Amino acid sequence: MSKKVDIALGELLPKLKEVAYNINNDANKADDAVSMVVESMLNMNRDTLQDIYDKGGLLWYAIRCITLNLGSKTSRYYYKYNKYYERVDTNVSNSTYSVHYYENNPDIYEDNDKEINLEAIDNLLQDLYWYDRELFITYYKGGYTLDSLSDKTGISRMSIFNTIKKVKNFLKERVNEEADKIRESKELY
Repeated sequence: MSKKVDIALGELLPKLKEVAYNINNDANKADDAVSMVVESMLNMNRDTLQDIYDKGGLLWYAIRCITLNLGSKTSRYYYKYNKYYERVDTNVSNSTYSVHYYENNPDIYEDNDKEINLEAIDNLLQDLYWYDRELFITYYKGGYTLDSLSDKTGISRMSIFNTIKKVKNFLKERVNEEADKIRESKELY
């Protein structure tokens, strides 16, 4: 692949970011999508990329890839970023309620696994060191990527990744046991 293709791709970055932002109105997601598409283009068959460049279709091809990545629920981008955040958004949305909220309003409380698991996660998060807990909550509730949270906080990306991974493993190991305790206490009432 010639340097011309690399240079042309580099010159397209601002335009690609603008297009991605216009598609989803989220600068972080736009940056992630553009990075993923450019990386995949640089890793694709060099002759194919050169052929696309020679035919003047580099911008069109990149925009098409960004559009597909941002819009498709089967894209690599969706599985790496959106699917995870959609699941986290639905799971964390009720985690701000304390145990007292449910105890004081029994008519509102529905005894289902999702609510009990959220309550268990809330309880377990209280047992964590404050830094781990707050970083975990900020990461998921804020909808940050590792890079955007790193930029905002000044904490290294690797440190954030390791902390999030440690908290997730902690929760995975203990959430079922904690949920069982909650179920047992609900049965006593």
